[in-house]
Amino acid sequence: MKSNKVLLILVISLFLAYCATQSKRIQKQEKAAQDEYEKAVLTMNYGLVDEAIKYINKALSLNPSHHLSYNLLGLAHIKKQNLAEAEAAFLKCLELKPDFSDARISLGEIYEETGKLDNAEEEYRKAYAAAQSYNASFHLAMLCYGRNRLEQALEYVQKSLQKDNRSIQAYNLQGVIFNKLGRYPEAAQSFQSILKIDPNYSVASVNLAVAYINNKEFDKARELLEKTLPTVKDQSLKEKIQEYLDRLKEFKKDK
Repeated sequence: MKSNKVLLILVISLFLAYCATQSKRIQKQEKAAQDEYEKAVLTMNYGLVDEAIKYINKALSLNPSHHLSYNLLGLAHIKKQNLAEAEAAFLKCLELKPDFSDARISLGEIYEETGKLDNAEEEYRKAYAAAQSYNASFHLAMLCYGRNRLEQALEYVQKSLQKDNRSIQAYNLQGVIFNKLGRYPEAAQSFQSILKIDPNYSVASVNLAVAYINNKEFDKARELLEKTLPTVKDQSLKEKIQEYLDRLKEFKKDK
């Protein structure tokens, strides 16, 4: 009986030693995979996409469950315009980590680019449910705006501004939505918020002038456009400003 107990203890000891060795081996592989992934990130930052993919594949050979590598692989394929391969990489990433919102947003962008708007919206909603992030709500706002669901777009862009109250993109979209809804004073406030952040952002100045025109504040619009015109370098925007100024002159003559 005593010898059996000794044997049992020896067997258990050997098993524990094996488990410890396996654990160390796995940890070593996972660290090596992370090292390869970090090399891929650095390489991608330098625009060397094919080289980055080599590092990513090495990382995945060491750790097939490394979801970050699949996400980076998807981004690399997007840069190469390989959308089918990118989609497959993001789907694998999400299979491993369903709540990884960045991959869901990227997958939604692919669906949006390929005209699968319902699929794109589903991914953006899942991304927002997972993280309530600025990017998820802004993508939802843009998609709803493009589908002419203005009230929903406004709701989501305001959620974006709760996350980042200095986002020029979000304030601009909010202003455009208010303008389409006929809420011109609120549109003006949105564009004014942009100009507090960046006084030289000429697009916001033009949009603010349009809000003034729609609200029948013609003198304010003309003054702002005349001030903005000399600072604009983009020829198409200069022409648009001049067009608005000409219309304001005609309007004044008609009065």
